[in-house]
Amino acid sequence: MNIAIVDDLSDDLLAAKTFLTNYLAKNFAEVATNVQIKTFSNPANFLSVFKPESFDLLILDIFMKPLNGIQVAQIVRNQDRDVSIIFLTTSEDFILEGYKVFAVGYFLKPLSENLDQFAKTFQYIFPKLVDNQKKLSVRVDSGEILVPYKNIRYIDLDERHKLQIHLPNKQFSANMTYDECFNVLKNDSRFVECYHRILLNMNFIKLMDAEDFILTDDTKIPISKRKSKESKLKYMNHLINLNSANTW
Repeated sequence: MNIAIVDDLSDDLLAAKTFLTNYLAKNFAEVATNVQIKTFSNPANFLSVFKPESFDLLILDIFMKPLNGIQVAQIVRNQDRDVSIIFLTTSEDFILEGYKVFAVGYFLKPLSENLDQFAKTFQYIFPKLVDNQKKLSVRVDSGEILVPYKNIRYIDLDERHKLQIHLPNKQFSANMTYDECFNVLKNDSRFVECYHRILLNMNFIKLMDAEDFILTDDTKIPISKRKSKESKLKYMNHLINLNSANTW
């Protein structure tokens, strides 16, 4: 997992990295050693190395020059819709701007006086970041590949009852059974089996109507009558959890 902290004040930059390192070591020791924290004292330097999917979390100071944190976040969000963003600030005056870039929270400076807020935000966001690191081991003709859970739109069976894994830009056949795949993914809260032999990642749902889930690319995934109540309730709970990320 890669985290970037961007702050043009060296003392605040060091404090943020120190608090984060200590927090992870104490509360997420099992994964802390796999977390890489990179610091940038100039937003332009950060943007020069930023690439889509290069970071899982960005902690951005709002008051920076030559670009402020909101401007940096806007540039980032135009390239990467998935990276989580948290703002550092001495004032709450500009926090509403964070909604425009789908930030998940903010930390008030000085951090030493706002540790409860720091902990509360990370208790929420970090488990989700860990979930985004999960990968499914899939057997294919060429061997074995690892597919991030977050990239799986849905799985189903073709007319020959061969497992199909649908990703945002492609789909492929896997040399494993539906049940093998289902038994791994079913414990992840993002997935719902809304129809017999169809397991759907709810992060890709755009709309829900009476009989279908409509995905972001307008694909329609049917909802069976037998699974309708359970699937729709699970999706509503999923939406509530997503919306809570933007409730500061």
